Amino acid sequence: MALLATCGVLAVPQTSFAAEAKPGHGAAADQKAAKDHASKKQAGKKQAGNKQAGKEQAGNKQAGNKQASSKQAGTKQQDKAAKKADKLAKQTVTAAEVEPTPSASASPTPSASPSASASPGVSVASADPVFGCSEGSGMTISAHWGAAETDDHDPTTVVVQISKGITCSAVDGIGFTVQLPGGGKLWHTVSSDDTTCEANGFSNEPGDTSLVAAGLGMSAEIEDCTVTFPVLAEASGTYQLTAAQITGVTGGPTVQQTPQTLTVTTAPARVGMNISPSHIMVMETSTLHAELRLSDTNAAASVTGLGFRMDLPQGVTVGSAANATNNVGGNSNTCGGTIAGAVGADHFTISGAALSGAQASCEFTVPITSSVAGAYEFDDKKVTDETGVRSDLSGGCAEHGRAEGECTPTLYVKLKQQTIDFTAPGDASVSKGTVPVSATATSGLAVAFTSTTPLVCTVSGGTVTLVSPGSCTIAADQAGNGTWDAAEQVTHTFTVAPATPVPTGISATGGVSSITANWSAPQNTSGITGYTAYAKPGPATCSTSTATATSCVMGGTAGTTYTVTVVSNNALGDSLAAGPSNEVTPQAPAVPSTPPDTNLTLTTDQGLINTAKPGQDIVVIGTGFMPYSTATIVVYSQPLELGTVVTDAQGNFSKPVRVPPDLVVGAHSLVAAGIGPNGQPHSLKMAITVQAQSASSGSGNLAVTGAPIAAMLQLGLATVLGGGSLLFATRRDQSMTRRRKNA
Repeated sequence: MALLATCGVLAVPQTSFAAEAKPGHGAAADQKAAKDHASKKQAGKKQAGNKQAGKEQAGNKQAGNKQASSKQAGTKQQDKAAKKADKLAKQTVTAAEVEPTPSASASPTPSASPSASASPGVSVASADPVFGCSEGSGMTISAHWGAAETDDHDPTTVVVQISKGITCSAVDGIGFTVQLPGGGKLWHTVSSDDTTCEANGFSNEPGDTSLVAAGLGMSAEIEDCTVTFPVLAEASGTYQLTAAQITGVTGGPTVQQTPQTLTVTTAPARVGMNISPSHIMVMETSTLHAELRLSDTNAAASVTGLGFRMDLPQGVTVGSAANATNNVGGNSNTCGGTIAGAVGADHFTISGAALSGAQASCEFTVPITSSVAGAYEFDDKKVTDETGVRSDLSGGCAEHGRAEGECTPTLYVKLKQQTIDFTAPGDASVSKGTVPVSATATSGLAVAFTSTTPLVCTVSGGTVTLVSPGSCTIAADQAGNGTWDAAEQVTHTFTVAPATPVPTGISATGGVSSITANWSAPQNTSGITGYTAYAKPGPATCSTSTATATSCVMGGTAGTTYTVTVVSNNALGDSLAAGPSNEVTPQAPAVPSTPPDTNLTLTTDQGLINTAKPGQDIVVIGTGFMPYSTATIVVYSQPLELGTVVTDAQGNFSKPVRVPPDLVVGAHSLVAAGIGPNGQPHSLKMAITVQAQSASSGSGNLAVTGAPIAAMLQLGLATVLGGGSLLFATRRDQSMTRRRKNA
């Protein structure tokens, strides 16, 4: 019965059935054969069911988006199974219900009554033609979308189903072509095709708008199978699958298609970012270029109210546009809306942006900076509070010049570079003892020194101590900090020469405001360029310029006791000091009875003056004296010492003096006397006229008694004239006397 039901064999009249029965094959044999065949078919169905379940499970694992279509196919299969059961129930007649005529030679009798030849309880089917086991004419093919709605450029599927209706025999050679709707806006993606049919593979390529399958088949126990094609739409709109799209069908199936609609909406705008320049130094500013772009190629695409928040990587903050290294147009914005991000903030936001048109895009920039070196990645997790957008920060590698594997926008912050400016020390002799070193770094950070030749020299801070003759190498380093990278080390090497020989036999002689130093040259004068003598207490010194010159004169303060030391001068370093000498005490310059004969001019802080009043304070200025020597300031006619002064290192002085209140009215000379740099007398002179002091206001005048005032004036004038004549005669005699002496 199972065999007859499965293969669709109909019951025929007993006479016909008996007439076609082969010799030696009775009803019992036919019944047994039918039962055996039915049992085998039943086992095959069970095995096929298990196999089908396994295939469906594997299909679900491979493509999650096929779940809906699988469920739909499962439902259809259940409906088919029910219909098929009903159909088979109507067609079925067991071999036991038919009793063939025992005579194998009986002839068919068309007029025989079925009821007369049938045993009680037997159902006899109508005399339809025999239903064969060929299912090609009953196969159908249809297609539907894997999902009815999707965004542009988001993959969906086209699922093509081939159904036999019932199981009986295997089929193969099935093929078809699905022409995708949309005029090229809908195409095959990069994913692979999938099928539950028996197939040798597919040749569809990404971008194909025709989905082709060939050489498909199904085993006998399989009722239907599916082919799933991954597709996507690049433009928003609606797309319909109709019977017209399914062409080139081979292998027997007929197209049985109801229109299937796919609705594609504009996908959220992609958020892309690029950093330029991607490499900066600490505290420098780069520019983050943020882009919003639509993938929808529909010219009518339009979206508004776009926005998101960008949380910057830890260590990166919003910078100042004025400091941007690559600030293209400052904080530019073609997206509209509002950008918010204060300088120093760890995030920024944009809201109210809009895009319209096919694959529309816009850009805005934000300056960014960091005070800490490192590599900072801007990944999709940093984009939050998305409104109408979808982060795609790693997209567009090629467009932004990023290599494969480096798609995530990254800001590389390096420590600032610094260099050291280290002045090389000059060669020096051991006798010099120490030499200073100095260096600066462009960072402004302190430079540290080390000696790589500690047996020749050592260093502490900026002072190098010379230990022994040889080559001394000093290294300068700057280790850097959180902002500055370590500087490249700079080294300098100089020669440390043997100690310079010292002079001997140091002695001193005191003179007028001076000290004369004497010594003997050392036996080895090689490298000696002269000598320097130092007075103690200082700071007076004197020196010579040859190795054979062994005496010099220096200034000294009158009345002060000194000793002298002497060193040998050498370009690589002076010798140790020889001495001290004997003690000496310079004397003050003697005040001559008459003004010295000199054309050197003494001046004041008011310049040259030619008048003064008794009791007036004057600051006199002198130059050209022996440094650190004593000079005496005297006013003539009769010499009157007004004070002494010690000159400075240049041999100059500035000394306040007061005109004596009782100095007589008339012409006088103000003189500064001392010694010059050569140890010889040195004087400066300034002629002044002392004017009479005017009567104090309110003090009154003494009463004049005796002779009339006119007579008193005449007497006074005569006295002055007589005194002047006497003074002139006296000076002339003195001058003549000096000339005779000189002669």
